Amino acid sequence: MGNLEINICGIKMKNPIMPAAGPLVRDVESVRKVVDVGVGAVVTKTISVKPAKVPNPNMAVDGNLFLNSELWSEIPWQRWINNIFPSIKEMGVPLIISMGYTSDDISFLAPKIANLADAVELSTHYLGDDPKPMLDAIKAAKRYLDIPVWVKVSPNVRDVGLMARQAMKAGADAIVAINSLGPGLSINIDKKLSRLGGQSGYGWISGSAIKPLAIRYIYEISKNVDIPVIGVGGISKAEDVVEMFMAGASAVQICTAAIIKGPRIFTKIIERLEKILDEYKYKNISDIIDLFSDKEESEKIPDYTSPPNIDLDICNLCERCIKSCVYDALSIVDEEIKLDSNTCAMCGLCATRCPINAISFN
Repeated sequence: MGNLEINICGIKMKNPIMPAAGPLVRDVESVRKVVDVGVGAVVTKTISVKPAKVPNPNMAVDGNLFLNSELWSEIPWQRWINNIFPSIKEMGVPLIISMGYTSDDISFLAPKIANLADAVELSTHYLGDDPKPMLDAIKAAKRYLDIPVWVKVSPNVRDVGLMARQAMKAGADAIVAINSLGPGLSINIDKKLSRLGGQSGYGWISGSAIKPLAIRYIYEISKNVDIPVIGVGGISKAEDVVEMFMAGASAVQICTAAIIKGPRIFTKIIERLEKILDEYKYKNISDIIDLFSDKEESEKIPDYTSPPNIDLDICNLCERCIKSCVYDALSIVDEEIKLDSNTCAMCGLCATRCPINAISFN
C-alpha cells in the first residue's frame, strides 16, 4: 500500500488527515473518537481568553451547503490546560492547539500551552484586506513559543498571495486554508425564521460547495511561499484530498463531512487514499504534492477542439448528459446515445455529469 506518512514542520504523522477545529474536537471524548478512527494528528476546538456563549440552534444543512453559527470553545481555558490537553497528549497523536483571536489573547494563552502542544494554529478570523491583526497574532505567538505556529486564513482576502508572504515574513511556519465563507443567511420558509440562532441569524458556510475556492487558495498560497500549506474546506472523499495535494497542500483537515457522516469517514478517506496511491503507482503521499503546480502553465488548462467521445459499450442510458445539455446536442436514438456535432458547443458539462466516465474529450 502507498505510504501516507508525512513530516510537517518537524511533526511526524502517520497520515496527513486531521480534524479541523470545531465541534468534532470539543472535549476529551470527542477527540478520542477521531483518534480511534485513525487520524494523523488532532487539531482542537479553538480556545480563547473568554469562553464562548454558543447560540442554539447553531448548525444546519441547506441543500449541499452546511451553515453554522458555532463559535470557539465554550469551555474555559483553565479546564483545557489543566485537564483536556494533558488527556489528549496521552492518546499518542500530535496535538495542534487552536487559539484565537487577538494578539492580546495569544500573548495571554501562548505561555500557558507552550509545553502541551506540538504546534499551534492561530484563528484570526475574517480580516478583509487588513493583515495587521493576523500579523500581530503571529508575532505574539512566536514571542512565547518555540513550536511551529500555523495561521488559518479566511477566504475573503483579495490578494491571498500577498497575505501569505506577509504571514511567512511575520514568522508563520505553515498556513491553513481556508476558513468557512460568509456570513450567509438561510430561511425556513415554513416557520419564516432563520435556520440559525444568534444575534443576526447569519451563519458561516462550509461543505463540498466551497472546495474549488479552497483549492484555488491552496494553489495561490503554495506559489507564493515556501512553508507548508494545510488544506481545509469541502473535503468529503479521498479524491478531494488528492486535489488539494496536487494544488500544493502538504496535509489536510476535515470538519463538515465528518459532522454530517460521522467520524468513520476519516477511516474511509485514509483507506481510499492508500488505494489511490497504489492505483497511480505513487510510493508516498508526498509524491503528489504540487503535481498540478509543477506543470507548465500551458499544460494546466484544457482546450477542447472537437466534440466528446461516447463509449457506447459502457453507457447505461441514465440520460444525465441529455437532461443537462443546454445545446440539445445529445439524444437517444434506437436505444443509443447520439451526438449532434453541429450543435455541440464542447462545453464539457456532459463528461462531468456522466457517473461512469462513458464520455470523454481528447
